[in-house]
Amino acid sequence: MTAIPLDTTVEVVPFDHNRDGDEVIIGRAGGTVLLCLPPDGFDLLQSLAGGLTVGAAARRYEEKYGEAPDIADFLRVMAGEGFVIVPGESPAAPEDAAGPARGLRKGWSLDWITPAVAMRLCAAPVLIVCGLLTALGVALVVYDPDVVPGPWVLLFYDGHFAALTAATLLLTIVALMIHELAHAVVARSLGAPARVAVGNLMYTLVAQTDISAIWLAPKRMRYLAFLSGTIVDLVLASFLVDVLWAGDHGWITLQPTVVRPLLGALLFTFVGRILFQFLFYLRTDLYYVLGTAMNCRNLMSDTETLLRNVFFRLVRRPDRVVDQSGIPRRERRHIREYAGFYAIGRVFWLLVLIYFYLPLLWNYLEQFVLVALGRPHRFGLIDFLVAFTVVVLINGGGIYLWIRSLHRSWRRHRTRARP
Repeated sequence: MTAIPLDTTVEVVPFDHNRDGDEVIIGRAGGTVLLCLPPDGFDLLQSLAGGLTVGAAARRYEEKYGEAPDIADFLRVMAGEGFVIVPGESPAAPEDAAGPARGLRKGWSLDWITPAVAMRLCAAPVLIVCGLLTALGVALVVYDPDVVPGPWVLLFYDGHFAALTAATLLLTIVALMIHELAHAVVARSLGAPARVAVGNLMYTLVAQTDISAIWLAPKRMRYLAFLSGTIVDLVLASFLVDVLWAGDHGWITLQPTVVRPLLGALLFTFVGRILFQFLFYLRTDLYYVLGTAMNCRNLMSDTETLLRNVFFRLVRRPDRVVDQSGIPRRERRHIREYAGFYAIGRVFWLLVLIYFYLPLLWNYLEQFVLVALGRPHRFGLIDFLVAFTVVVLINGGGIYLWIRSLHRSWRRHRTRARP
């Protein structure tokens, strides 16, 4: 960007903002580009938006804060993010609300959910009913813990392995989409864009809903947006508990070789997905709740930078250390507290990969070779093909996406490290 005359008036595009602790979050109206500004930077942007020239805005800033702003650098950043248009400069291409968000693979827009419908689904009576249904399910589990099956239920000992496995997978995918839609509904109730895509949390294949603009909303709405998927899981799991409990106690009749095992398998997948949200060292729904409570929007990224800094200091590479002094002291304390949990959790999840997922994949690959060679194997052909498809596509797909993301990250860091 060339030097800007002080008598220049720049155009500030419409934006929304939300004061959050010691920062102000701004977002382009209808878009997903978000920036965090200190209060003085936000005041400077508002001065420019009010029609003051560059020089007048800088003088007002100096009178209020006792120092001259780096106005040229500020305008360069704001113009690069599309918040400011400088006369004679090419404006940054606007990011459409339906376009893919940064860091998220190309997915599908959920903006077809109208704010009016979304607001009805987020109304207090709906949330109260969800709470009552969940409370009933919890009460029944406390009364009869055996209603929740163990992992053995997925083996379908009573037969119909292939059909029940396929049905469980299909219904689990449907439930997962409902989970993601719940996040989108809260975002759309505020008019924020939403987009869903397939991604990975380390080597775990997941669906991800981008609702970045929710950071412009009040905290209570952010909590609801991040918790909404888990609320849906709790309600659906409670419904299954009610049905299974009624069947086990003779209130209704459940067909014992198909319906009862299928409902038990579905309940087990819901329990697993709810427990998965407590893995705070991954970007789960409850991780975002934790970040919101700590007022740390970049908790994991800043923690990873902190741990890399520790490593580079140990190997005497101060040139690779990233300065984090600009992060508020309170956030730096939270980052240090989270760092130990993050490191231990990541090591644990790697051990799960090494001692569970990889042996499981190897076992199925071994059975595939035996089937191909016509040698004795453990499964019937149809049962094996269904199980092999589920394990390889889901677990193998997650591992592939994780390795690819690690490779891309390594290439980016290598490019930045070059002189």
